[in-house]
Amino acid sequence: MARSRPRSRPSARPRRLKAIHLQREEGVYRTDEIDQIFSLWREPYRLMLSCPWWGFLLLIAAGYLAINLLFAGLYLLDPAGIGGVPEGSVAGFSEAFFFSVQTLGTIGYGVLHPRSLTVHLLVTLQALVSLIFTAVTTGLVFARFSRSKAEILFSEIATVQPWNGVPCLTFRMANVHHNSLVEGHLNVFLGMDEYSTEGQRMRRVHTLKLVRNHAFHFRLMWTVMHLIDEHSPLAGLEIKELKARHGEILVSFHGIDETVRSPVFARMSYPASQLRPDETFEDIVLDQGDGDRTLDFSRFNLTRQRPPATPPTDPTPAPAP
Repeated sequence: MARSRPRSRPSARPRRLKAIHLQREEGVYRTDEIDQIFSLWREPYRLMLSCPWWGFLLLIAAGYLAINLLFAGLYLLDPAGIGGVPEGSVAGFSEAFFFSVQTLGTIGYGVLHPRSLTVHLLVTLQALVSLIFTAVTTGLVFARFSRSKAEILFSEIATVQPWNGVPCLTFRMANVHHNSLVEGHLNVFLGMDEYSTEGQRMRRVHTLKLVRNHAFHFRLMWTVMHLIDEHSPLAGLEIKELKARHGEILVSFHGIDETVRSPVFARMSYPASQLRPDETFEDIVLDQGDGDRTLDFSRFNLTRQRPPATPPTDPTPAPAP
């Protein structure tokens, strides 16, 4: 019986990892903006979806122009193969360029036309490129239009203010465009440097339990609260220590836009320098006096100094009669 030879596992192709440059911002190290820009260029689909509309249209126009310039140069390899030019002359760059435009757009006015094998082959290739370019552009435009226009706004700072006698990490969220967002879920974490008993440093992320982390219908505003009790990772930590350990509050939100049935994501981070332990948010719910209430979003980021808590004093017992 012939012995079967063991299959050799395909060798893993080594991949070079690019060094990531970090820049310090408010006590927290973040990736360099230049690295983020280069990462976008390495992922064209993400670039086309994340850039603004004017940038998207400029990139589409630049690609359209580049294709026509490329094929215009290729057509000039056989300028006599383009028919429809005045008798006794051959096609120049302008004729080759506009012939490429007509071929890419399948216009076909009937004046300029191919009449050699080389140009016929180039027209066939450009027709294929035209199909791919049109399909990709249509898909990108549809993907941009089908995205939800919901925008989540976070307060610029987070405060530590008491609630029923317990200090609470508090910040605000608002649905800017008032879209109907359903099944909103919020996750909040504390990220900071920790050291092992061997002295090795590691970035650890701890989950912060919220008073309410789910909203079945998020349309206006959400006040997020985390009780700093004996079970909280923030218990006993001062702002100075958080800064020394590069601590920050990480926030992640996801929900569903009820109108277009598409997911909505938002994230925020609060470095230790953006935590206000001695301030409290101003109330944005204003009573109109006639039973109606309004939300004044101009007060969304306003805070005030919190007066120091005074311990309750025991009432003096009345003297015995």
